[in-house]
Amino acid sequence: MTPDLATTDPALPKPAVPDRTMADCTTPDQSRHDRRVIIVAALIFSALSAWMAIASRGFLEADGITHYLARRFAIGQPFHMVGVWSRPLCVLLYSIPAKFAGLTGTRLMSLALVLVMLWMTLKVAARLNIARPALVALFLLTQPLLFAHSFSELTEIPFALLMIAAMWAYASRSFVILALLASFSPLARPEGFGLILMVALALGAHRKLWWLALLPIGVITWCYAGWHVYGGPMEYPWYTWLRHNWPYSADSMYGQGKAWWTKPGWFIAILPAVIGPMAFPLIWIGAVRLCAAASDHHFNRLRRFFSDHLFRSRVLIVLVPLGVLIAHSALWTLGKMASNGEPRYMLIAAPFWALLAAAGWQRVCELINIRQPLRWTALGAAVVVAANFAYPAFPLGEQDDDRIAADVSRWLDAHAELRQNYPRFAAALPHLFMYRDLDRLDTARVVDSSRTVAANPPPGVIMIWHDVYSTSNSNEEYCITEDLLLSNHWQPIHEIRRGRNVAIIFLSPR
Repeated sequence: MTPDLATTDPALPKPAVPDRTMADCTTPDQSRHDRRVIIVAALIFSALSAWMAIASRGFLEADGITHYLARRFAIGQPFHMVGVWSRPLCVLLYSIPAKFAGLTGTRLMSLALVLVMLWMTLKVAARLNIARPALVALFLLTQPLLFAHSFSELTEIPFALLMIAAMWAYASRSFVILALLASFSPLARPEGFGLILMVALALGAHRKLWWLALLPIGVITWCYAGWHVYGGPMEYPWYTWLRHNWPYSADSMYGQGKAWWTKPGWFIAILPAVIGPMAFPLIWIGAVRLCAAASDHHFNRLRRFFSDHLFRSRVLIVLVPLGVLIAHSALWTLGKMASNGEPRYMLIAAPFWALLAAAGWQRVCELINIRQPLRWTALGAAVVVAANFAYPAFPLGEQDDDRIAADVSRWLDAHAELRQNYPRFAAALPHLFMYRDLDRLDTARVVDSSRTVAANPPPGVIMIWHDVYSTSNSNEEYCITEDLLLSNHWQPIHEIRRGRNVAIIFLSPR
């Protein structure tokens, strides 16, 4: 008979059951050495990331510009605080540095969140006795995509921090904290709804049914705040605000993976670029190591999963990133929820990949008697750093998108007389708002670049149409073709080209 979790999960944790497959990870001498390694690694990572934050003139993705602008103007503009695309939790974290320190402050905030993530990951590793702390730190800080996002404006870093914090709360049996973290996770990224589902299952399994009432608090607060900020519309009740303002089309405007290898296997194929080529084979070894129980019998392993909280927590270190991998593979394969197969989606599980890789590498070192595991790990990191000098990717340079936006901005400045008759403009190109330091919600100077505006041209508007940003969007309402503008009598007056990028400037009919 399967043991009842309620009877095996007292308020105070029991001593961990000895496990011959997971021996104590560190000796006292190793602990002191590991602390020095972690500090040095964090300092090197921070110095390089801060350098890139200041030196990079370009962006990882245009979405980063959109997020940055929302945070920069959030203080004094409550719509950004509740906007679905803005990610309210991320806006709260970044709004002060974005307002007072601009782009550099935003990027340094991402670095600070990575360092907090490192601390939380080490706490999880220590609680679950997964691997030597220095190995965990090195496998986290040497993930190529994590480094790139440590000076970005995107939302994966805050959500990854939230994920590992939730894992720590579960491993520590802090179920109230776990429920609250899950409750507000949808305010950081849509994957938060999946986290709520997982936490609901965990709370139900542990018979912590009272804490299930905490899970909707975040979304309820968001719905009411959004409904209130948007003026309390009477055509629908406040608790349906999020559903009415959800920006993603059910079927992705980006399409699907076109061939079989770009569908279910796509995220596995690009995982080495996300977590590093050395870590990729090790995560599978680490997964086997963490799922191993004291008994080799499969039934005993299953029974232990329901009776041993320590073992169950280790297994969740495996299941959570695999769940992220499977869920995003399904969305990309089916073309749902605006998924376009971005490698960065795997970054939300960055701490879990690090824990798996560290566990796998420690197991390999035990099997073949490698005496200097940290040196070999550092050597693998040095190879990745050296690759950037051979094929430079950082600092991020300007792309054609940035250049064409600068050209459009200069054109607008050069035609001041035209701007007097056409004081407002509409643009899908986020870089343009960046160059002009302009809030997209400034209705005195900006009009939505939407199908509604294109089909019903307001007077005195300059429309900057871009061949990519105006035609591709997660929200179908913001996908505008050149033919739609021409058929509604918008007048093209100028064309700007940069590489393959084309921007056409239209005037609304008078």
